[in-house]
Amino acid sequence: MNRPIIRTDFSRGEAVGGLVWLSVAAAISVLLEVVYLGTWITLPDGARLAVPYTIPVAFLFNIVLTRTARLWTPNSLVALIPLYVWTGGFLLLMFGVVLTGDQLVASSIRSVGLLVAGLAGGVWPVLRAK
Repeated sequence: MNRPIIRTDFSRGEAVGGLVWLSVAAAISVLLEVVYLGTWITLPDGARLAVPYTIPVAFLFNIVLTRTARLWTPNSLVALIPLYVWTGGFLLLMFGVVLTGDQLVASSIRSVGLLVAGLAGGVWPVLRAK
């Protein structure tokens, strides 16, 4: 059976750079997930159907971010840095209404679902590895 080859010959700078890029991806993803959380589809008969597809996207993408971060560090707390950025971005968008006057995160069950799915997806690879 072929086993995957995992590189460990990278410098600390490369690891930091990798985590920075993963954090940038987490910040961009939370912004897009919040913006498109209120997506509606109009059916042929004119009825509208809410389609919060960004909830499973947040779960799956945060799994990818954390798994990739674990390739750069064996420390679980460091591997969760993209999740910290994602959570911080979500909270910033939620409480940013005080600063901007614009409510970006709606007061709805979909927003709660997005937060729970994002956190669960980010923590899953760390819990599963133990």
